[in-house]
Amino acid sequence: MALVTSLARPAFPTRLPDPATVVEALLLRASGPDAARPVFTALGQGGERLGRLTAAELLGRARATAAALGRVGGPGDRVVVPALPGLDFPVGFLACLYAGRIAVPVPPLRAGTRTSDRADRLALIRKDCDPVAVLVSTPQESLPGRPGPAMITVSRSSTDEDVPPAPCALDAQAVALLQYTSSSTSDPRGVVVRHGNLVANQVALRDRCELDSGTTVVSWLPFFHDMGLCTGVVLPLASGAAAVTMEPSTFVRDPMVWLRAIEAEEDVFAAAPDFAYELCVRRIPARERRRVDLSTWRVAANGAEPVRADTLRRFADAFRPSSFRPEVFSPGYGLAECTLSVTLGRPLYDSPVRRYDRDALARGTATPAASPDSAVELVGCGTPLPGVRVRIVDAATHRVLPAGAVGEIWVSGPGNCQGYWGRDAESAQVFGTRLEGGSYVRTGDLGCLDDGELFVTGRLKDVLVVGGENYFPQDIEAVAGAAHEAFTHQRAAAWPLDESAPGVAVVVETTERDPEVLARAVRAAGIAVARALPAPVSVFAVARNQVPRTTSGKTRRRDCAKEVRAGRLPLLAQWSSAPGAPVREERRHSA
Repeated sequence: MALVTSLARPAFPTRLPDPATVVEALLLRASGPDAARPVFTALGQGGERLGRLTAAELLGRARATAAALGRVGGPGDRVVVPALPGLDFPVGFLACLYAGRIAVPVPPLRAGTRTSDRADRLALIRKDCDPVAVLVSTPQESLPGRPGPAMITVSRSSTDEDVPPAPCALDAQAVALLQYTSSSTSDPRGVVVRHGNLVANQVALRDRCELDSGTTVVSWLPFFHDMGLCTGVVLPLASGAAAVTMEPSTFVRDPMVWLRAIEAEEDVFAAAPDFAYELCVRRIPARERRRVDLSTWRVAANGAEPVRADTLRRFADAFRPSSFRPEVFSPGYGLAECTLSVTLGRPLYDSPVRRYDRDALARGTATPAASPDSAVELVGCGTPLPGVRVRIVDAATHRVLPAGAVGEIWVSGPGNCQGYWGRDAESAQVFGTRLEGGSYVRTGDLGCLDDGELFVTGRLKDVLVVGGENYFPQDIEAVAGAAHEAFTHQRAAAWPLDESAPGVAVVVETTERDPEVLARAVRAAGIAVARALPAPVSVFAVARNQVPRTTSGKTRRRDCAKEVRAGRLPLLAQWSSAPGAPVREERRHSA
């Protein structure tokens, strides 16, 4: 089926006043000069257009759904908003805000999820926030678990006899949503995001990327994730841009649908995690790349997980025949606790790639590497967005560190949220730190500032301490992956081998199935890691997609360690230099 996405462009791009709330942004769009232009377009599995809403139509449907929500609970009550298909999610999300309810974005409610990790996550979220209602696309849908919340169907009409004439009284300090974290290191926690956080963060992103009514945001990112929600729904409303969206499964099934949607527009902002760009390279044949024109792609944001220099190079090389320009890449850093974006590279400027000495990084200093063998390659994630301050701080002493020193990343800015829902003690530790007379969010991430550019080195909780020095797991994972062609460009996870003894374990994914090749691969990886790390090493090879990840693609190293120790992760091959390592030959599988 032919792809049809191109939107009617305004003769002259417009710039609306900065709104105080997301609802105000919607009202401004619906009453402005571009009210009749499509705001949201939804695509199907083959790229065909499923539906389209102008600003006026979006407001009408949101108000009709808000009327139904008005019959349940009251302002400040929580409403679960699953990642509904087509145009139902933006309608439902905005309806919650219009009605003064607190939106709680979650994964889709689909058959077959009752015994899955998704159902467990939904149960934890439901217990944590106690919602009064759940928005659904059809009356047949339900929320896993005990009965309780009312099921409200998203309106397909822009009329309702009980439609409120005006939105619930809101200001910038009103709570807009609970953004549940992706749980890379803990159970999901609901970040309390205010209207002012959402608007300020996305207006800053708009200004950094110079987005306006002539821009189209093209996104497949899940709406229940902060990057998908902000860039796919809030950013278009706050910037005057249009949005073309599709389900994540559409991108995973055929990444070309995403790229063709980009080709169909005139000025495109599109964001994705690092793995998505790698997937495009791996899944799209060279003959197909030559058939798509990516010259309209002006901002290719890369975030939500570590940005790899090799991925940027491979994508740029692979899609050079498609007129993709390397300077379009804008690596960034952000987190739900700061709404979304903290730093972002300037569009159309080359992203800096620095090679630092591995041992110096372990000692807490970003020093240029003298040789390739000792180098760790890091990608600059840009400078802070307007109004945002980033400091590198000693996590133990809370002392601000100088440029070039590695420490915990602390953030101050209008996107800083107010805490975790119902977790006052934890909120005080993360959101209540003071520095330079201001309030900062402790990110738990490690990094350094080099010429004003942020370079992220890893997670504080994931650091491997060997011989009194810190080693970052992603560096070890990169060494293992580069040791043999069977592991090239594959996912990996590294963690301390045993809590009572020094050492490191590394799991690497692979598509290789030849036992002899795998035996050589795990041995090569083990020796390479042992040379970089003065400690015993164990290496395990597993099939692709076996390393646990969060919804945004981050590696869940602790869960991976539990799976290996419990014997639940099917191993293709293994190698160890550690005496008495907890590895059993009978756990070997031939998937």
